[in-house]
Amino acid sequence: MLSLLLGLTLAFADESKVEVELSDTVSGRKVRSIDMPDGQTQLVQYEDAKTGQYPKRIYDGARWLQMSVDFVWSCWQVMNHLYLRDYKGLHGVLQKVKQDYPDSGVAPVGRALMWQVLMLENFDFKYEMQYKNSFDTAVQDLQRASVQAGNDAWENFLMGAILGVDAIHELRKEDFLDAINQGYEAMKFIEIAKNKAQFFVDSQLGDGLWLYWRSLIASNVPGVPLFTDERAKGIEMMQLAERESVFLRPAASHALVYTWIEERKMKTALMTAQHLQDAYPNNVINLQVLGRVQMYQKQYKKAEKSFQRVLLLSPKNERSHFYLARLYMRMKEYPKAESHIDTYLSFDLSDYHKGYGQYFKGHIHYRQKQYRKAKTSYDNAWNTNKVKGSKERSQQADKKIAAGK
Repeated sequence: MLSLLLGLTLAFADESKVEVELSDTVSGRKVRSIDMPDGQTQLVQYEDAKTGQYPKRIYDGARWLQMSVDFVWSCWQVMNHLYLRDYKGLHGVLQKVKQDYPDSGVAPVGRALMWQVLMLENFDFKYEMQYKNSFDTAVQDLQRASVQAGNDAWENFLMGAILGVDAIHELRKEDFLDAINQGYEAMKFIEIAKNKAQFFVDSQLGDGLWLYWRSLIASNVPGVPLFTDERAKGIEMMQLAERESVFLRPAASHALVYTWIEERKMKTALMTAQHLQDAYPNNVINLQVLGRVQMYQKQYKKAEKSFQRVLLLSPKNERSHFYLARLYMRMKEYPKAESHIDTYLSFDLSDYHKGYGQYFKGHIHYRQKQYRKAKTSYDNAWNTNKVKGSKERSQQADKKIAAGK
């Protein structure tokens, strides 16, 4: 249930360095990349052969978790509709799960994940209230379910998963210490689940994410305690979940795409994101990261196609206009870049995103030697959100203006 990790790296993107290739990373090149070959990843199968009514892993999950096969299949249907971005179908699945398994906690967990995915598609907090209501209901339902015997491993796994998602939510809001503390709580429940269902591989994803991102964040965020660098071990656990988990194979791939970007393994990131796109062509979040990786690899026409497909699937998507502005600036198609950044800034953005949008608009003007317009945009970036670098850029534009350029 940790599919929301696919937005983690983007939440940390230092947009003050948007012109710098690979700037969308937590580490910002401060941490040495792990010594691993690039472009040699094993592409996994997300669906395995049926051994009866359901795929083999559904029967494996039922055996490992000591639950009914039908219940495990219902839980998979929740996850699959999230991967497919079939929100209409998901509502129907959640209603049926709530009706068939009213005390399981699965329905509110699925609903909380849906609100998170919708927010991650735009990197905003527009559904904060709906998410928090679903999150609170999920925690309460799982607490009640834990009092009754049965499904202990699954209930602890779900509790760890939803707390982990909430930790990531706090991380996106840059509440780093709260996120770390919530992460600790999440891992306590995951540890219990592991002890109760030792062969349930899905738990490995939570451990892997925790080890990797804890190591990375501790190396880069002031005030966070230092930890041993266990990134390699974390990656190994994520890859195991990608190969063998019941519910989280696509989620593990999503998480690994961001990991490969962090580690500068761009060929591997591209292969994995493209493999996901082939399996889940309507997944907006993966399309956005696929477009970014294609842009980093200078596959500009492919990147353009990926971002435009996002707008086809989600016409009100804000973030794709920001990425298209970046893309067109790299392609030196400045009028198109300006058009998309203006569209992006026309949305009801937070001051954080509005400030960086103005900052990037300044870059577009500066590249075209429109120094007065560039200065205005840089000043707006500073006045809106005190964007790092905007004052210095404004001063550079001033010098150009003074020199009569």
